[in-house]
Amino acid sequence: MRGLHIIILLLILYKPVLAQQGFAFTHISTEDGIGLASNHVTSLYQDEKGFIWVGTANGLQRFDGSKFIEISVSKPGSDELLFPRISQILPADNGKLILGIFTLREFGLFDPTTFIYKKVALKPAKKIPPRSELRLWKDSDGEIYLNVQGYDILHYNKKENTFNDNRPFPFPVGWTVNLYGVYENTGKQQYWFACDSGLCIYDKRSRQMWYKRNNPRKLAVLENEVVQNGVSQVYVDRQKRIWLFAFPTWANGIQYRYCLDSTGSSYLHKDTIGLNYGSPGSSEYKYFYESKQGEFWIYGLNALLIYDKNSARFNYTKSTAENPNISIDYESVFQLMEDKDGNIWIATNNGIYYTATGSANSSIINFTFNNKNAPVSITDILELPTGDLWFSTISSGIKSTNRFLHKTENYVRNQPPPATWPALLKSATLQTWSMCKQSASGDIWIGCNNGVLMIHNPEKKTTRYVHPPELNNGLIRYIAEDKLGQMWIGTAGGRLLKWSNNKFTVVYDIGTIIYKIFFDNQGWLWLATRERGLYAINPYDGKVLQHYTTENGPNSLYSNTGMDIEQLQNNQIVFAAGALHFIDKKTRKVRVVKYEDGLPSNTVSRLRMDKRGFLWMITSNGLSRYNPNNNHITPYGRKDGVVLAEQAIAADYVTHDDFIIFGGSNAVVMLNPSIFSTTQKPLDVTITDFKIFDQFLPVDSLMKQPLVKLQHDQNSFTVYFASLSYKQRDKLTYYYKMEGINKDWMKADRSYYVNFSLLPPGKYVFKIYCENIEGMRSSNVTELTINIKPPFWQTWWFVSCVMFLVALIIYEVHEMRVNRLLAVETLRNRVARDLHDDMGSTLSTINILSSMATTKMKDNSEKTSEYLAKISEYSERMMDAMDDIVWSIKPSNDSMQKITARMREFATNVLEAKEIDFDFKVDEEVEDVKLNMEARRDFFLVFKEAVNNAAKYSRASKVFMELTMQNKKIILLVKDDGVGFDLTEADGNGLGNMTKRAENMNGKVTIQSKKGEGTTVRLVIPIL
Repeated sequence: MRGLHIIILLLILYKPVLAQQGFAFTHISTEDGIGLASNHVTSLYQDEKGFIWVGTANGLQRFDGSKFIEISVSKPGSDELLFPRISQILPADNGKLILGIFTLREFGLFDPTTFIYKKVALKPAKKIPPRSELRLWKDSDGEIYLNVQGYDILHYNKKENTFNDNRPFPFPVGWTVNLYGVYENTGKQQYWFACDSGLCIYDKRSRQMWYKRNNPRKLAVLENEVVQNGVSQVYVDRQKRIWLFAFPTWANGIQYRYCLDSTGSSYLHKDTIGLNYGSPGSSEYKYFYESKQGEFWIYGLNALLIYDKNSARFNYTKSTAENPNISIDYESVFQLMEDKDGNIWIATNNGIYYTATGSANSSIINFTFNNKNAPVSITDILELPTGDLWFSTISSGIKSTNRFLHKTENYVRNQPPPATWPALLKSATLQTWSMCKQSASGDIWIGCNNGVLMIHNPEKKTTRYVHPPELNNGLIRYIAEDKLGQMWIGTAGGRLLKWSNNKFTVVYDIGTIIYKIFFDNQGWLWLATRERGLYAINPYDGKVLQHYTTENGPNSLYSNTGMDIEQLQNNQIVFAAGALHFIDKKTRKVRVVKYEDGLPSNTVSRLRMDKRGFLWMITSNGLSRYNPNNNHITPYGRKDGVVLAEQAIAADYVTHDDFIIFGGSNAVVMLNPSIFSTTQKPLDVTITDFKIFDQFLPVDSLMKQPLVKLQHDQNSFTVYFASLSYKQRDKLTYYYKMEGINKDWMKADRSYYVNFSLLPPGKYVFKIYCENIEGMRSSNVTELTINIKPPFWQTWWFVSCVMFLVALIIYEVHEMRVNRLLAVETLRNRVARDLHDDMGSTLSTINILSSMATTKMKDNSEKTSEYLAKISEYSERMMDAMDDIVWSIKPSNDSMQKITARMREFATNVLEAKEIDFDFKVDEEVEDVKLNMEARRDFFLVFKEAVNNAAKYSRASKVFMELTMQNKKIILLVKDDGVGFDLTEADGNGLGNMTKRAENMNGKVTIQSKKGEGTTVRLVIPIL
């Protein structure tokens, strides 16, 4: 019955926490759309690179902080691993993972680099009972064991790749270890086992198993029969306390929890305060976990507890607690894991939760006041010399807590208001708006509604109630003290008052709410107002030194309503008026930072500077920090342990130890700014995935290769990346460059991947690095070399073959052309020679006939003479025709220059003989034209006919001839100023020949003439 007494004592010592306070949990579930396969998450493991491997009811997955990748293997050289329930993940040798698939009684080694899975054979000496549960564990030597409930411990044989029972631990006959009952005490080189018949300790040095009937060292914990009755779990923490959980045979299934000193002889009841929270039997504590920071967790079925060092007790994290912002929803917690950044990850039956651990050591506190009677609307915060914190509220007066936000007694209204005051003024003492500690006296001034001022002395616990007429019954919105010890009051009615020499004086009346009074380091007094902008006032004479509004031109405010004022270390005034304003009071220049400039929201309500010079602010989107060194604005939220910042928009304070407190509607956020600062460079960026179309490639294998080789049709792909720090993940800025495409570094967006589409073949190098909020870059630039092979028709050998074939074809075509030209030239020479010979023979015949005619001149001399004259004329014409034909056929006359020269020569001979003046013009473009043999002959004959007609019939005094080029057409113009003729009366073969020859050249000849107006012949032929 001694155990029952212990439980009763523990329940008596239990004292619930008075305020809602705890961790800020971030939940990952299947509904988030990032790929979690199942909300039933049983195991977690973070590898050396930083990837988190997740065992779920639907298989193995890998998480990089932004997405889950499903791991399924069914390729040659590997055993099949599809989507079974992964119960456990443990690290094995060479970066491999050993997987426990207990529902299938299957185990296997998975290689994350090659994605090869090999089953591990289960070879016990005897048959394992069908209802036996299994659990893997690994010792400090790297040896892997398998607990088999009700059977024994099997050892993993690396050479044989099997689990077998080679009896590594000599348990007493008939004793079997409980499923969760193994602990390795590395300092003493011992294994502690919670067995069905009691506690066993195996000593590695002596290779002995100690237990209650074999206790040569007389260990007190082995002689204690109470704690060994039904023992199920055992653990020795860093403080060397021994923790034993048990289901005693007499307890009707109730689990008992013991804590003993390092010897095991004394119970440490105070150390278990809060451990037995909840109804007995409704939960089962299965696992222990200690983080690197010394946080001590206990968890299991309906159980998640952490030891709070400040209150010296266990705090129970209840599933679906009243405030969902600082709770989780679970039935079973299967595993806790700490990542490299110190975040705690929790595998549950309702997905994954993780939390920043700042609240465990009170570095971050999210606190909500109980509001049983009415909501607690915080208006101001003040720290007392004792470290207690005061919160002024609109309807509940002053709330007091200690440094850890646990409720303390407040004495402000122990001395009631004056009895002579009306009810309105008495009730105003509960409507508190502002507080300020007077340096000289230590009194705390508390501003209330209706111009009521309470002045409380904390040491004497006395309160004076003042209702100065100068306040004009106005709500006291803010109280501040200057360097001279004078108190300044700002009211909701707009009055600015100074208290000096026990006298209130109205210094200035703005006529609207004064939200903040701020003294800068030069003694200027600044006022944040409603709809009147920002004032700078000389506190000595009350004159306005500067006034900023929305109507100041280029130095205007974003809004005329401002809630808070601060001053940076570079003396810039910071004003929160919707957006963030940075004011240089020397130059009166205003720089406005808005949402589009990186501000989380254009609703900045609170500003506070920490000792390092960083500016902390509250907006409608929560908490952010402004770094004046690089102008970076960094948001902080649930992942950082901050969950109530959106509610804490009304008040702020900096404590003596540089904790910043923000308060508002029922909510308080208190944080140590130093935990958000880092002096370490961010981790190098990791290429987390490489996806071609919809297929992910094993990135570890890719990174081991000198380059990634892709086919020409694989030129659209996605590169995923991340610096695998889950604490800094959202605080990093990534810069990438694809050499071969980008000349400059590109800033990546928040999607953590870059798409590349339709890249041409070639070699590319993807480079990426990251930068943290302090402006520090990762040590190295991560590179991935990618080579996209060209298609076969773009390869050098294919192009060479094509070029050779093209050259061969060109050569053949050229040879054919040359042969054709040579044949034409030969033909033309032959025709010219034949024509010459024929014409010569004809002329010889005519000559003979003329000689014969001469001999007959005696018979008919007159007729003979006429006949001979005709023969002579025909002979001359034939000689001219022969000359023209010979000229046109000869290849040497192909150029247009030769044609125009012959035309000029002919015109000169014909027209000068008739004493007719002429003008012959040729455009330079015409000389570049080439006509074929037939066209050249027809062209010249048209010209010849036109000139002959002008010489014979026009009786002209001048002839104008011109050759021009227009729109790829040759235009020949022959114009005279002769007598002209009527075209309808014209007769003869000359005009018809010209028309026919023009048609042969696909051209057109037009003749314009009237009697007495001369004649114009115009020939137009196209150039092909």
